[in-house]
Amino acid sequence: MNFKLKRMQSIQLSKKLLDLVEHDYVFANALFFLGIKFYQYKTETLQEVLEITGVSLNQVNRKVEELHKDDFPGPAFFDFFKVDAIVEYLRHAHFLYIKERIPYITRLIEDLEDCDKLTHDLKLVFPYVTEDFIKHIYHEEDSLFYYVMKLHAASTGSFNESVMLEVMSKYSIKTMSSHHEEDDDEMKGVRDLTNNYNIVGMTDTHLKVIYQELQAFEKDLFVHARIENEVLFPKALNLEAKVAKAVAESLKAY
Repeated sequence: MNFKLKRMQSIQLSKKLLDLVEHDYVFANALFFLGIKFYQYKTETLQEVLEITGVSLNQVNRKVEELHKDDFPGPAFFDFFKVDAIVEYLRHAHFLYIKERIPYITRLIEDLEDCDKLTHDLKLVFPYVTEDFIKHIYHEEDSLFYYVMKLHAASTGSFNESVMLEVMSKYSIKTMSSHHEEDDDEMKGVRDLTNNYNIVGMTDTHLKVIYQELQAFEKDLFVHARIENEVLFPKALNLEAKVAKAVAESLKAY
């Protein structure tokens, strides 16, 4: 290890845990992943917390670096992908939302000291937001993703005309697209409650982290929705027309 890196790590270890979280809210997520709730250590330095928990500094820094690399690529990145690859990417994002992102934010909110109306309302509202959002995810996977993958399979191989006619009678990419754009803003209630995640003048580090995580989550959802609206739906609409034409031509052959 070179001298500069060793000195930086020494400075990092000597800082209070809450100061490190104040500097970078993602640090709190990395600690949580490693089993450390930052808000339980209000006066301890990072070195003291690592000694208590048995976690190494390298583990923390690796996780922080990993989380900083987890940004969504923009819609243009997916322009040359086929719909099956886009669907699998979006499914993976759904998995991370349900298994990691939402549980983390939920725990942060649950453990927040219920000291005023805002925190009380946040604890009350967020479970309803997540419940509706998870229902939306499962509905999307069972309808949109299911249908798109059926269209993709029909466009890349042989298909049963009667089966495809039945599937295409139940679903419509145009209808799904219009409904999807209406349902895009899942976070409006939380955004209004938190005054657009405004942390100006806020002194509670725990609440600051919650607001920053909520804002980052909304940003991810916005990019996620843009990938669907600007890339997946247009590709799926063209695919639907292509498959409909192929089914019609196949039926004429009989």
